[in-house]
Amino acid sequence: MITFTAILSELQAAIAVVAARDRRLTVLLVAVWGRIGRMRQRLERLIARWRAGTLQAPRKSRAGVASTAVRQPSIIPTAPAWLLVAVGEAAAFRAQLEHLLSQAECVEFLAAVPQAGRILRPLCRMLGIGVSTTRRRRPRKVWAVPEAAPIAALSGLVMGPRGRFLYV
Repeated sequence: MITFTAILSELQAAIAVVAARDRRLTVLLVAVWGRIGRMRQRLERLIARWRAGTLQAPRKSRAGVASTAVRQPSIIPTAPAWLLVAVGEAAAFRAQLEHLLSQAECVEFLAAVPQAGRILRPLCRMLGIGVSTTRRRRPRKVWAVPEAAPIAALSGLVMGPRGRFLYV
C-alpha cells in the first residue's frame, strides 16, 4: 500500500516536467500537481489509521440533500482521461494505479474505508481509470408500424380469379 505514495509522487514529477516545458499548461498543471499532493497526503493518513485500527467511522451520506453553497467553477477540466492528453507520461502511472487498485489488499482497504474512494475518484477520472473506452449512445427510438388490417377486410374486397378485387 506504500505504492500509492510512490505512484502519486512520480506522477507529480512527470506533471512538473511538462508544466516547466509547456507555458500554456503551466497554471493548470501546477493546480493539478498541488491537488495530487493533497490526495497523496490524505491517502497516507487514511492508510496509517486503517492499519493502526484507529479509523473513525465515515460520516453519514448527504446524497440527495440540496446544498446552498455556490461553487466556483474549477480550472481543472472534467473530461475523462484529460491528463493523459496533457501529460503523455501519465499513461504509465495510470497502468500502475489501475494494477494497484485491483490488488486484494487495496480492494479490502477501499471496502473498509469509503473515504478513500472520494479521494481517489477525481484522480481516476483524470487518468481515465474505470471509464469505458467506447462512447455510449442512446438506443435509437424505433417507430413501430402499427399492424394494419388487410385492405380487403376493411372495404369488403376479395381477390378475384384474375388478380382483380371483387366486392363481396
